[in-house]
Amino acid sequence: MPQLLKQSRFIYFYLIIGLLSIESCTKDESVVVPVPKVEDVNLAHINFDTNGGVPIVSKDVYVDGVLTVSGQSKSSELIIDAKIRGRGNSTWHYPKKPYKIKLSREESILRLAPEKDWVLLANHIDGTHLINAVGMKIGQLLEMPFTNTIVPVEVTINNEYLGLYMLTEQVEVKTNRVDVGDDGILLNLDTNFDEEWQFKSDTYDLPVTVKYPKTMDADKLTSIKSQFENLEALVANDDFPNNQYLDYIDDVSIAKYLIVYMLTGNEEINHPKSTYIHKTATGKFTMGPIWDFDWGFAYEGSFQHFSSFDRPLFWSSSSRGTQFFSRLMSDPKIELLIKQHWGVFKDNHLSELMNYIDEYDLIIQEAKVRDFNKWQTNDRGVSALKSWIENRVSYMDNFIDSF
Repeated sequence: MPQLLKQSRFIYFYLIIGLLSIESCTKDESVVVPVPKVEDVNLAHINFDTNGGVPIVSKDVYVDGVLTVSGQSKSSELIIDAKIRGRGNSTWHYPKKPYKIKLSREESILRLAPEKDWVLLANHIDGTHLINAVGMKIGQLLEMPFTNTIVPVEVTINNEYLGLYMLTEQVEVKTNRVDVGDDGILLNLDTNFDEEWQFKSDTYDLPVTVKYPKTMDADKLTSIKSQFENLEALVANDDFPNNQYLDYIDDVSIAKYLIVYMLTGNEEINHPKSTYIHKTATGKFTMGPIWDFDWGFAYEGSFQHFSSFDRPLFWSSSSRGTQFFSRLMSDPKIELLIKQHWGVFKDNHLSELMNYIDEYDLIIQEAKVRDFNKWQTNDRGVSALKSWIENRVSYMDNFIDSF
């Protein structure tokens, strides 16, 4: 492709990123990858130097240092004091690590809305370096509130080039993140069950961790538990769905959430893991934000992305998440909303999703080569991803027509 066309498509992609932001392999120790010069890379480069070169070895303890973000010109460079630590659950144990960065003040990074907390996703098991971006793009096209923006970047820490990453927002309650107000609630249904304030729900034994409010006590926990279990009890009742359960949870958010997870084959909902739900002080529970597609696209159980396209979203087992969320899907009102929103998405946005995949893949090509030289990560290719999505769309058409 001529260089001028390549550059123009790159600029177009970053314009789209800016507009949106407004709303298992082993490392080959013998491979030495030089740190590329910023002017030689197509992507923005994130460099973090810890004070004294201290290594980052913990998910809990931050290390102080300086963050430098270099974009396409010197004028876009950001240099700021910051802290860094590891993050993730299973992903922290891969050779290529994900990180969380906390800035010393609120700042915009690469046109994203300013905040202090940022995430670098490593995508070690995803050789396409696209899967999480595709999941978030689907959420954006469905106009799901508080869906993250993904920006591809290259990362260097303490003068060691670490490869191709995704910069994205931390899932947290803030004005520019999950904006539920000072008195709102953000919960995560997750079997890791590793927060200071958490509970197992009464009927389905769901592992509910409290991400917000941050200032908690026993009385607040009791109140949050009561609100969630009022909803849960109605879902479990014999008169479901012909009761008032939708007075407690937003029906459109259920439908759109299930569409995203069906289309991406993200079976985390069955455990459940990384399943967020939020509400304002006086509003209903709302599903989302969506998060974590690493084990989607048929990876769950097979440990190979794109291995099959026709697996149901829900399991046949009695897993806690399966029981609760498949019950919600069985409501004819939810089925109708799924059918309606799926039709609109397919007719108006599916081609946009495929174009987004091509654009994203185009601008990360050179970085993917450098990342592969560093980590030897298997890449089945963007064609396998697009073919899988096309087959999954056909599968979903048949499934939704059966409602």
